[in-house]
Amino acid sequence: MLHSSLEFLTHELNEYLKLRTGTSESGDQKIYLTNVATDEGVVIPENSLGMSLINIEEERIFKEQKAVQANGEGNMNKRNPEIKLNLYILISAYFQGNSSDSTADYSEGLKQLSYVISFFQAKNVFTSENSPSMSDFDSRIKRLIVELFSYDFEQLYNFWSVVGTHYLPSVLYKIRLVRFQESAILDSGKPIEKIGIQTGEKS
Repeated sequence: MLHSSLEFLTHELNEYLKLRTGTSESGDQKIYLTNVATDEGVVIPENSLGMSLINIEEERIFKEQKAVQANGEGNMNKRNPEIKLNLYILISAYFQGNSSDSTADYSEGLKQLSYVISFFQAKNVFTSENSPSMSDFDSRIKRLIVELFSYDFEQLYNFWSVVGTHYLPSVLYKIRLVRFQESAILDSGKPIEKIGIQTGEKS
């Protein structure tokens, strides 16, 4: 579900960016789901945006505790509670080589990032009702909430140092809640319907 959730968001963003930039070609992609960089440098395609997963966090506040549920046959099934995850995604602009003017390339990257911010500002909750294409990627995805996430200069420096490349204009988002529920049943049995108290007679 990690890949399908991010592929869905990449698709939605790409369709929006096409509208904003006035391009409608099916093969014209504005944003890619990709790593930021490898040992050989930036791997985001030139003159485009890259969406990268940089952290996975368990959501503990809304953690499900109920492990036993009734099935359609009247039995009680025991399974591990579902896991809710928050995903941190970085959207980076890698624009260079569009022209001989590097300033124009930099400005274009900032403009594309502005479109991303506008998109998630206008629509930050995605469900199967308001986004019909969601089920095309994974029918298990029911709801994704996108929040802008800010980090300080020290965190920014540490992150790009770990990535191993120069800073790219970027924006960080927190995606809530990606839910994992495996269908494996640990145990099954009849529900408890009566509780009896047995008392012994005193001699």
